[in-house]
Amino acid sequence: MKRLLLFVTVVTMITMAAFVGPAAAADAYKVMPNVAPMMLNETYWINKLQEPNQVILQQKEIAAFNQAVIDKSPDTVFDLRQYPSKLSKEKLVSLIAVPKLPEEREYVNGQPVTADYYSTLAAKCNVNAIAPSTLVRFAFTVTRANIRTYPTNDFVADKSEDHEFDLWQETAIDPAEPVVILHESLNKDWYYVQTYNYRGWLPARALAVAANRQEWLKYFDTAEFLTVTAHKITIGDTVFAMGAKLPLADSKVSLLREKQGKAGNYAVKLPVRGPQGELGFELAAVPMDNQVVRGYLPYTRANIISQVFKLQGQRYGWGGMHDSWDCSSLVLDVYRSFGLRLPRNADEQELTAGRTIAFSGSDRVAQINKLEPGDAIYMPGHVMMYLGQEQDGRQYAIHSLGGYNTEEGRISVMRVVVSDLSIKTRSGKTFLNRLTNGKQFQ
Repeated sequence: MKRLLLFVTVVTMITMAAFVGPAAAADAYKVMPNVAPMMLNETYWINKLQEPNQVILQQKEIAAFNQAVIDKSPDTVFDLRQYPSKLSKEKLVSLIAVPKLPEEREYVNGQPVTADYYSTLAAKCNVNAIAPSTLVRFAFTVTRANIRTYPTNDFVADKSEDHEFDLWQETAIDPAEPVVILHESLNKDWYYVQTYNYRGWLPARALAVAANRQEWLKYFDTAEFLTVTAHKITIGDTVFAMGAKLPLADSKVSLLREKQGKAGNYAVKLPVRGPQGELGFELAAVPMDNQVVRGYLPYTRANIISQVFKLQGQRYGWGGMHDSWDCSSLVLDVYRSFGLRLPRNADEQELTAGRTIAFSGSDRVAQINKLEPGDAIYMPGHVMMYLGQEQDGRQYAIHSLGGYNTEEGRISVMRVVVSDLSIKTRSGKTFLNRLTNGKQFQ
């Protein structure tokens, strides 16, 4: 399931050091035209809202919306609880992409791809071993891991010097995420999996396999949980990104005092991989601070804007590379902080459930004014989160941006930035004039 979201292949990279906080604001202001320093503060945009804390949807309504997403995107988003227990050979073969030698030159780890490389990789997909009927297995991730197009970590690009856009990087997945195992590679070191919104290959070492569906569902359906509201947190050596769920332990558990935060801690129950790859659990302490919330955040405009501004200045991460965000994962992670379960990719998000505002013709200002700050706005290969219109008539958004064009040439950004929509694409059109749809997820 090859992603078609690559907004731009960067021709000339401008090296920029990683930054967050005040440094991010300073550097973003230098990079992006027409952005005043005050615009880099979330309160500037929140204060413009008439009812910033009005709840858009309650949790029961969000559950109904999530079902509407599944109904609208049945081949993309799944309720894994209802996933079939077995798949036919015909069905499974249709799901697994087998690599073929590309028509144009590609590079593996900087070296030209050979026909032998592709035939070896195709054999590793192990499609010939698929039985007439395959029983699926159930597992949880035990670390943050990359879902790959094929069972390899090799970096594949269309330019030998490219280090940012791995063509076989699909997405990244947090720890404690449920997956359904559909197939395994020739050497059993990779599993082909289905998550709630993606398919692809995961390293076997990143998964702990449940003994049966019942064991898997018991942990899956843990009623009490935390949601990560910071841009990311680390528990031990394990990274959890914004919106990740951390199931709470079944009862109050005494953890070592030295592990506790000043205000105390939550005890969470995390999956671990046993010696034979089996599912086990361990307890961990999570400080009671503003990096997590019990349950989900209230779904309000103020919280949408607050969440996305926590990602401002983060490095662009194609498919979740560098433990970071591309344009569509930014939207995904902000909205999952409230319990919404969206498709992963921009083109799929654009077509899923929700209120759609279509852009066409020349009167785009009138069309964008039908949207609210925090709504998603889409153009071919890219998605942004709308912030609003200023008195000078400029419209603004925050997004994970590869780059934009000027009369002097291409500007590489590779950051989450605030920008106005008068910046231009390679075609010379403004971002505003390239918009196709706006989306309100409600």
